[in-house]
Amino acid sequence: MADKLKVIYYPGCTLYTKAEHLNESAKLTAKVLDIDLVELPDWTCCGAAFPLVTDNVIGMVSAGRILANTNKMNDGQGGILTTLCAFCYNVLHRTNKVIREDERKRKKINLLIEEEYEGNVKVKHLLEVLRDEYGFDKIKDKVKHPLTGMKIAPYYGCQLLRPRAEMEFDDPENPKVIEDFIESIGAEVVDYPFKNECCGSYQIINTDEDVAVECSYNILDSAERSEAEAIALSCPLCYYNLDFKQKEIQEKYSGFTPIPVFYFTELLGLALEIQKIDENSLMFDKHFIDPLPLLKEKGAI
Repeated sequence: MADKLKVIYYPGCTLYTKAEHLNESAKLTAKVLDIDLVELPDWTCCGAAFPLVTDNVIGMVSAGRILANTNKMNDGQGGILTTLCAFCYNVLHRTNKVIREDERKRKKINLLIEEEYEGNVKVKHLLEVLRDEYGFDKIKDKVKHPLTGMKIAPYYGCQLLRPRAEMEFDDPENPKVIEDFIESIGAEVVDYPFKNECCGSYQIINTDEDVAVECSYNILDSAERSEAEAIALSCPLCYYNLDFKQKEIQEKYSGFTPIPVFYFTELLGLALEIQKIDENSLMFDKHFIDPLPLLKEKGAI
Protein backbone atom coordinates (compact mmCIF):
# COMPACT_ATOMS: atom_id res chain seq x y z
CA MET A 1 0.00 0.00 0.00
CA ALA A 2 1.27 3.46 -0.89
CA ASP A 3 2.20 5.78 1.93
CA LYS A 4 -0.55 8.15 3.00
CA LEU A 5 0.02 11.71 1.84
CA LYS A 6 0.98 13.76 4.90
CA VAL A 7 0.42 17.51 4.83
CA ILE A 8 0.82 20.03 7.65
CA TYR A 9 -2.40 22.01 7.90
CA TYR A 10 -2.74 25.64 8.91
CA PRO A 11 -6.45 26.48 9.38
CA GLY A 12 -6.12 30.14 10.30
CA CYS A 13 -8.45 32.17 12.49
CA THR A 14 -11.58 32.37 10.32
CA LEU A 15 -11.89 28.60 9.87
CA TYR A 16 -12.51 28.18 13.58
CA THR A 17 -15.19 30.88 13.62
CA LYS A 18 -17.20 32.13 10.63
CA ALA A 19 -15.90 29.47 8.20
CA GLU A 20 -16.26 26.45 10.44
CA HIS A 21 -18.03 24.53 7.67
CA LEU A 22 -15.00 25.02 5.40
CA ASN A 23 -12.71 23.62 8.09
CA GLU A 24 -14.85 20.60 8.95
CA SER A 25 -15.66 19.62 5.37
CA ALA A 26 -11.97 19.89 4.45
CA LYS A 27 -10.83 17.63 7.28
CA LEU A 28 -13.49 15.00 6.66
CA THR A 29 -12.98 14.89 2.90
CA ALA A 30 -9.22 14.62 3.39
CA LYS A 31 -9.80 11.66 5.68
CA VAL A 32 -11.90 9.91 3.04
CA LEU A 33 -9.20 10.59 0.45
CA ASP A 34 -6.50 9.18 2.78
CA ILE A 35 -4.77 12.54 3.05
CA ASP A 36 -3.29 13.04 6.50
CA LEU A 37 -3.95 16.68 7.42
CA VAL A 38 -1.83 17.28 10.52
CA GLU A 39 -2.84 20.55 12.13
CA LEU A 40 0.06 22.76 13.09
CA PRO A 41 0.06 23.01 16.90
CA ASP A 42 0.00 26.37 18.70
CA TRP A 43 -0.51 28.30 15.48
CA THR A 44 -1.18 32.03 15.53
CA CYS A 45 -2.72 34.51 13.10
CA CYS A 46 -0.67 34.80 9.90
CA GLY A 47 -1.11 38.57 9.81
CA ALA A 48 -4.16 38.50 7.48
CA ALA A 49 -2.62 40.71 4.78
CA PHE A 50 0.81 40.68 3.19
CA PRO A 51 2.67 43.90 4.12
CA LEU A 52 3.25 46.35 1.31
CA VAL A 53 5.96 48.29 3.17
CA THR A 54 9.14 47.03 1.53
CA ASP A 55 11.70 48.20 4.09
CA ASN A 56 10.13 46.65 7.20
CA VAL A 57 9.77 42.90 7.81
CA ILE A 58 7.78 43.09 11.05
CA GLY A 59 4.58 42.32 9.14
CA MET A 60 6.07 38.98 8.05
CA VAL A 61 7.15 37.80 11.49
CA SER A 62 3.98 35.89 12.34
CA ALA A 63 3.94 34.10 8.97
CA GLY A 64 7.67 33.44 9.28
CA ARG A 65 7.17 31.74 12.62
CA ILE A 66 4.40 29.54 11.19
CA LEU A 67 6.68 28.48 8.34
CA ALA A 68 9.62 27.80 10.65
CA ASN A 69 7.43 25.68 12.95
CA THR A 70 6.23 23.70 9.94
CA ASN A 71 9.83 23.05 8.97
CA LYS A 72 10.61 21.83 12.51
CA MET A 73 7.61 19.48 12.43
CA ASN A 74 9.14 17.94 9.31
CA ASP A 75 12.57 17.57 10.95
CA GLY A 76 14.06 20.42 8.95
CA GLN A 77 13.10 18.85 5.62
CA GLY A 78 10.54 21.50 4.66
CA GLY A 79 7.54 19.43 3.60
CA ILE A 80 4.18 20.82 2.58
CA LEU A 81 2.12 23.40 4.46
CA THR A 82 -1.45 23.72 3.23
CA THR A 83 -4.20 26.16 4.02
CA LEU A 84 -7.68 26.95 2.70
CA CYS A 85 -8.20 30.63 3.41
CA ALA A 86 -7.11 32.60 0.34
CA PHE A 87 -5.74 35.43 2.49
CA CYS A 88 -3.69 33.04 4.67
CA TYR A 89 -2.40 31.35 1.55
CA ASN A 90 -1.39 34.67 -0.01
CA VAL A 91 0.45 35.82 3.13
CA LEU A 92 2.24 32.53 3.80
CA HIS A 93 3.19 31.93 0.18
CA ARG A 94 4.58 35.42 -0.38
CA THR A 95 6.40 35.51 2.96
CA ASN A 96 7.99 32.15 2.18
CA LYS A 97 9.20 33.49 -1.17
CA VAL A 98 10.76 36.53 0.52
CA ILE A 99 12.56 34.35 3.07
CA ARG A 100 13.80 31.99 0.36
CA GLU A 101 15.00 34.67 -2.08
CA ASP A 102 15.95 37.76 -0.05
CA GLU A 103 18.93 37.04 2.21
CA ARG A 104 18.84 40.40 3.99
CA LYS A 105 15.17 40.11 4.92
CA ARG A 106 15.58 36.42 5.80
CA LYS A 107 18.25 37.30 8.36
CA LYS A 108 16.03 39.98 9.92
CA ILE A 109 13.00 37.68 10.13
CA ASN A 110 15.04 34.83 11.57
CA LEU A 111 16.50 37.19 14.16
CA LEU A 112 13.02 38.27 15.23
CA ILE A 113 11.58 34.73 15.40
CA GLU A 114 14.83 33.26 16.83
CA GLU A 115 14.97 30.55 14.18
CA GLU A 116 17.16 29.58 11.23
CA TYR A 117 14.60 29.04 8.50
CA GLU A 118 15.65 29.12 4.84
CA GLY A 119 12.29 28.98 3.05
CA ASN A 120 12.32 25.28 2.18
CA VAL A 121 8.67 24.60 3.09
CA LYS A 122 6.29 24.27 0.11
CA VAL A 123 3.21 26.42 0.75
CA LYS A 124 0.27 24.96 -1.18
CA HIS A 125 -3.41 25.71 -1.15
CA LEU A 126 -5.50 22.57 -0.66
CA LEU A 127 -6.65 22.89 -4.28
CA GLU A 128 -2.98 22.62 -5.31
CA VAL A 129 -2.49 19.62 -3.06
CA LEU A 130 -5.48 17.91 -4.67
CA ARG A 131 -4.22 18.79 -8.16
CA ASP A 132 -0.46 18.28 -7.82
CA GLU A 133 0.10 15.86 -4.95
CA TYR A 134 -3.07 13.75 -5.03
CA GLY A 135 -4.51 14.06 -8.54
CA PHE A 136 -7.99 14.88 -9.81
CA ASP A 137 -8.17 11.52 -11.60
CA LYS A 138 -7.77 9.83 -8.24
CA ILE A 139 -10.61 11.95 -6.86
CA LYS A 140 -12.81 10.74 -9.72
CA ASP A 141 -12.10 7.17 -8.63
CA LYS A 142 -13.11 8.01 -5.04
CA VAL A 143 -16.39 9.77 -5.92
CA LYS A 144 -19.42 7.79 -4.75
CA HIS A 145 -22.14 10.23 -5.81
CA PRO A 146 -21.17 12.32 -8.86
CA LEU A 147 -22.87 15.72 -8.91
CA THR A 148 -24.21 15.03 -12.37
CA GLY A 149 -26.44 17.75 -13.78
CA MET A 150 -25.29 20.52 -11.42
CA LYS A 151 -24.10 23.61 -13.29
CA ILE A 152 -21.39 25.18 -11.13
CA ALA A 153 -19.50 28.43 -11.73
CA PRO A 154 -15.96 28.60 -10.30
CA TYR A 155 -14.94 31.76 -8.46
CA TYR A 156 -11.30 32.59 -7.70
CA GLY A 157 -11.24 36.14 -6.40
CA CYS A 158 -7.94 38.01 -6.04
CA GLN A 159 -5.76 36.43 -3.38
CA LEU A 160 -5.19 33.02 -4.95
CA LEU A 161 -4.03 34.41 -8.29
CA ARG A 162 -2.27 37.72 -7.68
CA PRO A 163 0.43 38.96 -7.83
CA ARG A 164 1.06 36.45 -10.62
CA ALA A 165 4.88 36.32 -10.33
CA GLU A 166 4.71 35.72 -6.58
CA MET A 167 1.74 33.37 -6.27
CA GLU A 168 2.35 30.99 -9.20
CA PHE A 169 -0.99 29.34 -8.39
CA ASP A 170 -2.56 29.39 -11.85
CA ASP A 171 -2.93 31.68 -14.85
CA PRO A 172 -4.60 34.77 -13.31
CA GLU A 173 -6.38 35.58 -16.57
CA ASN A 174 -7.51 32.06 -17.39
CA PRO A 175 -7.28 29.83 -14.31
CA LYS A 176 -8.39 26.20 -14.55
CA VAL A 177 -7.83 24.46 -11.22
CA ILE A 178 -11.37 24.93 -9.85
CA GLU A 179 -12.83 23.99 -13.23
CA ASP A 180 -10.79 20.77 -13.23
CA PHE A 181 -11.89 20.09 -9.67
CA ILE A 182 -15.58 20.60 -10.55
CA GLU A 183 -15.24 18.14 -13.42
CA SER A 184 -13.57 15.59 -11.13
CA ILE A 185 -16.71 15.42 -8.95
CA GLY A 186 -18.98 14.99 -11.95
CA ALA A 187 -20.56 18.45 -12.15
CA GLU A 188 -20.78 20.74 -15.17
CA VAL A 189 -18.47 23.77 -15.31
CA VAL A 190 -20.03 27.11 -16.21
CA ASP A 191 -17.55 29.58 -17.63
CA TYR A 192 -18.28 33.28 -17.17
CA PRO A 193 -16.24 36.49 -17.44
CA PHE A 194 -16.25 37.53 -13.75
CA LYS A 195 -14.69 34.42 -12.19
CA ASN A 196 -11.44 36.21 -11.31
CA GLU A 197 -12.82 39.67 -10.52
CA CYS A 198 -12.67 41.12 -6.99
CA CYS A 199 -15.77 40.70 -4.81
CA GLY A 200 -15.06 43.96 -2.96
CA SER A 201 -12.96 42.30 -0.28
CA TYR A 202 -12.56 44.30 2.94
CA GLN A 203 -14.62 47.18 1.55
CA ILE A 204 -17.59 45.33 3.05
CA ILE A 205 -16.39 46.19 6.57
CA ASN A 206 -13.93 48.95 5.88
CA THR A 207 -14.98 52.07 4.03
CA ASP A 208 -17.70 51.52 1.46
CA GLU A 209 -20.07 48.56 1.76
CA ASP A 210 -21.93 49.63 -1.39
CA VAL A 211 -18.79 48.98 -3.45
CA ALA A 212 -18.58 45.39 -2.22
CA VAL A 213 -22.29 44.83 -2.78
CA GLU A 214 -21.99 46.09 -6.36
CA CYS A 215 -18.89 43.98 -7.03
CA SER A 216 -20.58 40.88 -5.62
CA TYR A 217 -23.72 41.54 -7.64
CA ASN A 218 -21.70 41.78 -10.86
CA ILE A 219 -20.10 38.39 -10.18
CA LEU A 220 -23.34 36.63 -9.25
CA ASP A 221 -25.30 38.22 -12.09
CA SER A 222 -22.61 37.24 -14.59
CA ALA A 223 -22.68 33.64 -13.36
CA GLU A 224 -26.48 33.45 -13.51
CA ARG A 225 -26.58 34.96 -17.00
CA SER A 226 -24.27 32.12 -17.99
CA GLU A 227 -26.84 29.66 -16.55
CA ALA A 228 -24.93 28.71 -13.41
CA GLU A 229 -26.97 27.13 -10.61
CA ALA A 230 -24.32 27.52 -7.91
CA ILE A 231 -20.92 29.10 -7.16
CA ALA A 232 -17.83 27.20 -5.94
CA LEU A 233 -15.06 29.07 -4.11
CA SER A 234 -12.49 28.86 -1.32
CA CYS A 235 -12.03 32.27 0.33
CA PRO A 236 -14.11 32.93 3.50
CA LEU A 237 -14.32 36.67 2.80
CA CYS A 238 -15.45 36.05 -0.77
CA TYR A 239 -17.98 33.58 0.61
CA TYR A 240 -19.34 36.20 3.00
CA ASN A 241 -19.65 38.82 0.27
CA LEU A 242 -21.22 36.49 -2.28
CA ASP A 243 -23.52 34.54 0.04
CA PHE A 244 -24.53 36.70 3.00
CA LYS A 245 -24.70 39.94 1.04
CA GLN A 246 -27.33 38.55 -1.32
CA LYS A 247 -29.91 40.05 1.02
CA GLU A 248 -28.64 43.56 0.22
CA ILE A 249 -28.25 42.63 -3.44
CA GLN A 250 -31.91 41.56 -3.63
CA GLU A 251 -32.98 44.86 -2.05
CA LYS A 252 -30.83 46.97 -4.38
CA TYR A 253 -31.19 45.14 -7.71
CA SER A 254 -34.70 44.22 -8.81
CA GLY A 255 -35.01 40.95 -10.65
CA PHE A 256 -31.96 39.40 -9.00
CA THR A 257 -32.43 35.70 -8.27
CA PRO A 258 -30.55 34.23 -5.27
CA ILE A 259 -27.97 31.57 -6.06
CA PRO A 260 -26.34 29.11 -3.61
CA VAL A 261 -22.64 29.55 -2.83
CA PHE A 262 -20.51 26.58 -1.76
CA TYR A 263 -17.02 26.05 -0.47
CA PHE A 264 -15.39 23.58 -2.86
CA THR A 265 -14.84 21.20 0.06
CA GLU A 266 -18.60 21.03 0.67
CA LEU A 267 -19.16 19.95 -2.91
CA LEU A 268 -16.37 17.41 -2.57
CA GLY A 269 -18.02 16.18 0.61
CA LEU A 270 -21.32 15.65 -1.21
CA ALA A 271 -19.58 13.69 -3.96
CA LEU A 272 -17.76 11.56 -1.38
CA GLU A 273 -20.94 11.18 0.71
CA ILE A 274 -19.23 12.27 3.92
CA GLN A 275 -22.66 13.01 5.43
CA LYS A 276 -23.06 9.24 5.71
CA ILE A 277 -19.93 9.17 7.86
CA ASP A 278 -20.87 12.19 9.95
CA GLU A 279 -24.41 13.53 9.55
CA ASN A 280 -23.34 16.94 10.88
CA SER A 281 -20.36 17.27 8.53
CA LEU A 282 -22.05 19.49 5.94
CA MET A 283 -23.31 22.52 7.85
CA PHE A 284 -25.76 23.86 5.29
CA ASP A 285 -27.60 25.74 8.03
CA LYS A 286 -24.64 28.15 8.05
CA HIS A 287 -25.46 29.30 4.52
CA PHE A 288 -27.52 32.45 4.01
CA ILE A 289 -28.91 31.19 0.70
CA ASP A 290 -30.32 27.76 1.48
CA PRO A 291 -28.65 25.23 -0.86
CA LEU A 292 -30.95 22.33 0.03
CA PRO A 293 -33.65 22.99 -2.62
CA LEU A 294 -31.04 22.85 -5.38
CA LEU A 295 -29.32 19.80 -3.92
CA LYS A 296 -32.60 17.94 -3.56
CA GLU A 297 -33.66 18.89 -7.08
CA LYS A 298 -30.38 17.53 -8.45
CA GLY A 299 -30.46 14.41 -6.31
CA ALA A 300 -27.23 15.40 -4.57
CA ILE A 301 -28.60 14.56 -1.11
